[in-house]
Amino acid sequence: MTYQEVLENARTCMGPHCKSCPTCNGLGCRNAIPGPGAKGIGTGFIRNYQKWQELCVNMDTICENKPADTSLTLFGQTVDLPVFAAPVGAMQLHYGDKYDDLAYNDILVAACAQAGIAAFTGDGTNPAVMEAAAEALKNQKGRGVPTIKPWNLETIREKLALVKAAEPFAIAMDIDAAGLPFLKNLQPPAGSKTVAELKEIVKMMEGTPFILKGIMTVRGAEKALEAGASGIVVSNHGGRVLDQCPATAEVLPAIADAV
Repeated sequence: MTYQEVLENARTCMGPHCKSCPTCNGLGCRNAIPGPGAKGIGTGFIRNYQKWQELCVNMDTICENKPADTSLTLFGQTVDLPVFAAPVGAMQLHYGDKYDDLAYNDILVAACAQAGIAAFTGDGTNPAVMEAAAEALKNQKGRGVPTIKPWNLETIREKLALVKAAEPFAIAMDIDAAGLPFLKNLQPPAGSKTVAELKEIVKMMEGTPFILKGIMTVRGAEKALEAGASGIVVSNHGGRVLDQCPATAEVLPAIADAV
């Protein structure tokens, strides 16, 4: 299947909010929530894309003539390429009716494992979403990272009990989801977390590596380290949390140097 065929097929499965654009750059879906776009004036997604385009890959062909090894070992798992599927939730709200979160996670986890990489699975207000994600991970021998939203501690404890039984190689929290407009005033409650609260969550992990997604500053990275996180993901949630914030590519070097 060619990329063009993928796009053409996607347009029969997705919409109306996602346009399956030839280039996923945030222009066609700006200020479209529900949908994949950024909030406010919609420049967060667009800036993310633009700044990554400014980075180039250089070449050096004076080397041994053999296949390049692109593998990476992370928390005991070896992947063929250091690329992971992002945690996507509320599929039918944002992307169309063809797949709900349960079916999507089941397909995603298995496909990524088969491709030699791994998937981060999403979360939602429906408890069945995490239950299905845990089952999909269990079927792939823990090859994936369940991602829990920053709910209150009681809800986090309940969701951890579900996913830890699948023995995933790590568990994540997309703390940047604290400012998503469609999570406001919902049950269970979600929101930002203090270092002390994150330390309590790390204790709940009982030794499973904890990845904190949604870090955008050096100070944020330092606080994640102080809380006991095993890793971080630099992310502004596609511009869906704070309008007119920097692109991930802009802040990544300083954060990487700091921690």
